[in-house]
Amino acid sequence: MSNHLSIQAAREDDMADITGILLSSFGHMPVEQAMGNVDTPEGRKAMRERHLHAWREHAKVTDLPCGIKCVHTDPTTGEQTVVGFSEWYIYANPSTPEHHERANALVSGNWISEDVLREKVQTAMKPTIDTRRKWLHGRKCAVLMYVCVDPAWRRQGAATMCVQWGVRKCSELGIMAFLEATEEGQHVYKKCGFVEVEK
Repeated sequence: MSNHLSIQAAREDDMADITGILLSSFGHMPVEQAMGNVDTPEGRKAMRERHLHAWREHAKVTDLPCGIKCVHTDPTTGEQTVVGFSEWYIYANPSTPEHHERANALVSGNWISEDVLREKVQTAMKPTIDTRRKWLHGRKCAVLMYVCVDPAWRRQGAATMCVQWGVRKCSELGIMAFLEATEEGQHVYKKCGFVEVEK
């Protein structure tokens, strides 16, 4: 791992960089495209707004940041570049019934204006939402929603650092963490201590 990488809480003004990294990692996925997460000026703006809305909603229940960035600091110039990102939703207290039943703003699909497309996306996301409700119900826990790294910085430890940040927080709080893994990310999650509980 590069000793010029560090983990920091993401700020709202980082979202332009983060959106580009998210799109480079997930923009090819049909469900992401259907949700409007596409590489157009309008798509990027909408993505930024949705993530910031989700962060603000989460801030109502915890003071822990959910946007975590991995930053490279140039040893010569001191210039900082966001090279990786993760989104951790950490619940140090069990969720209320109302909160438990409400899907995270990033997967609900509620913002999709076209009825047929919204129904299609919500149908596609229902298994994910139902699985989360089953595993998280009444628990103090964390959900790792996204991990992504700029293509130019992959295989240099950024993803591992982003995951380890949340794993350490969960260990400090004595809570479990859950995620849905892509094939590409499984090796990082297993290295950080995650085990498969359901396919």
